[in-house]
Amino acid sequence: MNRQQVFALVAVVGLSFGLFAYMQKQTRLIDTMDYEFENVRLTGIGSQAITLSFDLVLENKSDLDLKINNIDFDVLYNNSPVGKVNSVQSYLVQRRSTQVVPLTLTLIRSEMKPAIQQAFSNVQNLLSGRIKIAGTMDVGADFFTTKDFPFEYEDTTANLVGYSISSVTNILG
Repeated sequence: MNRQQVFALVAVVGLSFGLFAYMQKQTRLIDTMDYEFENVRLTGIGSQAITLSFDLVLENKSDLDLKINNIDFDVLYNNSPVGKVNSVQSYLVQRRSTQVVPLTLTLIRSEMKPAIQQAFSNVQNLLSGRIKIAGTMDVGADFFTTKDFPFEYEDTTANLVGYSISSVTNILG
């Protein structure tokens, strides 16, 4: 091998290691993507359905644009499943930015277990319960896709609607 070939080989190997290290760093940043639930609230309690709405706030710290899709989540009330949502809509979270994903869930009373129906039949029982939202989403970038990236939120129902009776009566209609 002559001197130019050795230099070219060293350059290719160095660039390959550099690219690999860059991809590993971006993957770690994506795996530690921040998410929060904001504006979680009950938007309606009717005789047949209960509606929740909230914003899933995703913060992309990487240098890559992320495509989020297949947001699936379960909703539990006092550790009992009361609903599930599969969102097929895709969202783009640009590099080093924050994206708000609005989500809505309608719980049909006829599909809920009788114990859950009793909890929602009384304002005091409703306010003392805990709501948990747990799910996954697919996160894709230029060179990989992470399937089933987990997210979770839990809070008391009272915090979702506020502690005052007026906020509850506004929801009830």
